[in-house]
Amino acid sequence: MNAKAGLFVRVDDRLIHGQVVTTWVKSLGVKTIWVMSDRAANEPIEIILLKSSVPSHLNLEVYTIEQAAHAWRGYHGGPVLLLAEFVQDVVRLCEQGVLLTEINLGGMRYHPGYVALSKAIYVGETEAKSMQELEHRGVLAWIRVVPSDAKIDAYDRLRQRWH
Repeated sequence: MNAKAGLFVRVDDRLIHGQVVTTWVKSLGVKTIWVMSDRAANEPIEIILLKSSVPSHLNLEVYTIEQAAHAWRGYHGGPVLLLAEFVQDVVRLCEQGVLLTEINLGGMRYHPGYVALSKAIYVGETEAKSMQELEHRGVLAWIRVVPSDAKIDAYDRLRQRWH
């Protein structure tokens, strides 16, 4: 959650998919999803595809990192599920003044040279440095693919498995 209650941040490079729209939305009781991606926010076709991927009872906004920070500062609605593609985007959100207390790592695909932290979470140099920055900022990071999974401390896994 965020220092201002109600912001659940999940890093999932797939952004919107069935697990998010069904289990996470229901578990968190959210009606609002924000996709935070400079890439997606600048691709009109992707915005249309993302918005068509959620049921009509949910509100989906697609923001750049800067827009998400600005929107959160002025937001006074109910809880929000914020989906980020990359851990480094979460660091940039923090640099924009958004105070986070915890994040969820739910899906980070394998790339050559990456190390597995779990069956769904892989990190390379950039991700490892970003996670270290978040830990330095005091942001907890949990690995949880679905809400029923036990929380696994992502920083402990990083220390165990990162070279």
